[in-house]
Amino acid sequence: MLFRALLRCQRPPSGTIFSAGAAMGWNVPYVIAPHGSPMFRRRDATQTRQARLDESEEFLQVICAGFHLDTRTARRYFYDDPYFEVNQRWGLWLRHWSEWKLVSVLTAVPLTIRIGSRAAPCYGISGVTTLPEYRRRGLASALLRAVVDALRAEGAPLAILQAFDHKFYRKHGWETVGYLPQIRLAPAQLPRYNAPPLRRAYPDDLEAVIRLYDACGARYTGSLVRDERRWQYLFWNIPNLWLADGQDGIEGYLFYDFVDSGWTLRVREMVWRTEQARRALVGALAVNEEAVKAIEFNLPLEAWQRLGISGWQSPPSDPHTPLYTIQVLPQLMARPVSCRALLETLLAETPAPDGFQPFMLAVRNGNSGDGETLSLTAQGGALLVGDAQPDLFTLALTPQTLALLAFGTFSVPELHARRMLHAPDAVLQTLELLFPERRPALTPIDYF
Repeated sequence: MLFRALLRCQRPPSGTIFSAGAAMGWNVPYVIAPHGSPMFRRRDATQTRQARLDESEEFLQVICAGFHLDTRTARRYFYDDPYFEVNQRWGLWLRHWSEWKLVSVLTAVPLTIRIGSRAAPCYGISGVTTLPEYRRRGLASALLRAVVDALRAEGAPLAILQAFDHKFYRKHGWETVGYLPQIRLAPAQLPRYNAPPLRRAYPDDLEAVIRLYDACGARYTGSLVRDERRWQYLFWNIPNLWLADGQDGIEGYLFYDFVDSGWTLRVREMVWRTEQARRALVGALAVNEEAVKAIEFNLPLEAWQRLGISGWQSPPSDPHTPLYTIQVLPQLMARPVSCRALLETLLAETPAPDGFQPFMLAVRNGNSGDGETLSLTAQGGALLVGDAQPDLFTLALTPQTLALLAFGTFSVPELHARRMLHAPDAVLQTLELLFPERRPALTPIDYF
């Protein structure tokens, strides 16, 4: 949750692997350089596993070196992470002669993400980095593959991440499933309502805030299901939580923080259940004109429309000058880990739609070669995910296409038009009923 970045890692040029001492019984792998170069490079043995608790400090040192963090400052955040006890801290150790050295790390955070009306357990991958002197050897790629294999053996349906390099992760089966609109306005562009002032939250307000979120919070596909651990983290680690009181208690709340060296106030979450609360929250943002240059909103367009902000400041002299702009940024990436577990999570006990056409799914990752084949049939009027049945039509998918399908990033007709789905019309119609378009988004309040 507290360390989010990645390194651009590329695999080294491919060469021919052979054992220089095979005839003598040695097991010392080497790589011959391409283009007939006479140079040889020893490929050291590697070991990938979860870091032990007593290796936490070594793990932290790799994070700090990889992300250029101050160790003293990072140590407190590292050990105070609310998910520290349940995180899986994975590392890749490199053996050079008789010593093993931790050179590449990542953290797998157990989470639950909303997909439509379902809550899917998943792992959030964060803090992927390699020591600078060991980069560009494919070590991060090897670590990712090993972790995905381990999570698959565990039966995890899904892995998600916030990527800095989408192309790198796409090679390993991830796909960009979430796009987040970002809107920035000057404080003067917000309406200054005559509404009661906000007040700071107190510890006793936590339960009321949770109830308000459960009743009125816009929970979209791509948002995280917040357990007590996550709510405690938000309440105690985001200092700017302000409440709008009403006759019946708390009627709205506002989480925010600052980015761009403090010049931009970023709204992390704003929830209200009355018009008076909405006006109080927006009005409180409008009075920050002397403190910040911009107010940033990151939220789905539907939520932006509900907020009802025009951005009007003064009549523009040029009618082609926008009052404000919205940029849509690629954001959340996802990778099916256990396809069977994912489909069972999303489709279990779902009534079979009219005209349902049973079929098989064959999910294959061309880069790693791993894959699953399973069937989707109906039993007792409900959908059933089962073993392969060779007599059924087989729909071949990549993990990337299945991720887009499961999250509803694009509609089935659009995926078909993009030539990412090839199936008879009956199967396409069934898929459209099972996987509707949802436009997922992971807002800053749920970053991990």
